[in-house]
Amino acid sequence: MNVPLGLAPFAGQSRTEHALVLAGGVLACLIGYVGATAAFFGLAALGHGEPVGPQRVAGAFASLACWGFYALAFVCGKGGPVTDIVAYPIATVAVVPFAFRWTAFGPAWDALADRVGFFLFRPTLFVEAAVLVVPGLVLCAGVLTAWASLLGEEAVAAWQREHLSESFRAAFVEE
Repeated sequence: MNVPLGLAPFAGQSRTEHALVLAGGVLACLIGYVGATAAFFGLAALGHGEPVGPQRVAGAFASLACWGFYALAFVCGKGGPVTDIVAYPIATVAVVPFAFRWTAFGPAWDALADRVGFFLFRPTLFVEAAVLVVPGLVLCAGVLTAWASLLGEEAVAAWQREHLSESFRAAFVEE
């Protein structure tokens, strides 16, 4: 079964390199999350039943670290053109903070049941999602915009020819 074109990796990349990009994004997210918490509040602030403010601040730092890493991987032509910008960062910031808290402080089944039940009527879930996505997405867009503007059109076209497969370029880049 073929990988959908939008999820295809960059050209000339091994599976190991691709897996290392994903592992690096997870590590960057974890360092941003735990590092910000330790620096500003102490790790106990991530415990179950603690106020959510410190967790949201840590989530914003995790988002910045994660999306920043994937943006730099994109610039280097590692990972995948769509996965580095959308799929991997969203999945990483959704899973890593949750997994760390459950690993460090044990599962919080009651909190999970509260979140799953009636999730459409809980605005705090949308706030938490925005905290995990928006800062990093803005950073990623800024990094990629600055990178493309510094390179210029000819260098970007050369980068595309080197790192994007012919089928991907035909489907998503060329008009």
